[in-house]
Amino acid sequence: MRAESAEIGELAEHVAAWENGVDVAEVDSTQRRRAYVALHQTHLPRLDEAGVLRYESTREEIELTETGEDLRVYMDVVRGNDIPWSEFYLGLSAFAAALVTVAWLDFYPFSIGGDAAYAALVVALFAATSVVHLVRSRRNRLGAGGDPPTAR
Repeated sequence: MRAESAEIGELAEHVAAWENGVDVAEVDSTQRRRAYVALHQTHLPRLDEAGVLRYESTREEIELTETGEDLRVYMDVVRGNDIPWSEFYLGLSAFAAALVTVAWLDFYPFSIGGDAAYAALVVALFAATSVVHLVRSRRNRLGAGGDPPTAR
């Protein structure tokens, strides 16, 4: 699928593949038709009314609106035993605060290194986790290919 627009038939094939746990090439006409009808009659008109996308039943093309683009921020996919990134960063901040505090108070063994070394460690931790977060967010972005993020 393309990021700027898609055809309803192409979208129906992808949705049918995701719903049935098969590759797009393996989707049969019944599965495709079922997804197409649900999209055409229910989902796409509602998303159009909400201003998330532009869809006219007489056209076969669907376009994401600026509002739809803005919604990507809220697509934080959390699977299995994972935690949301907001909670992860809160925990990392608490750890960093504790580390800097014990280093500043010169508790052993934290009195061995300098305060600047611990501050650099905190910065490195946040930088590394931010890179991981960025990579995972891009991989989980809708339309990034393959299964939807919840099915991976």
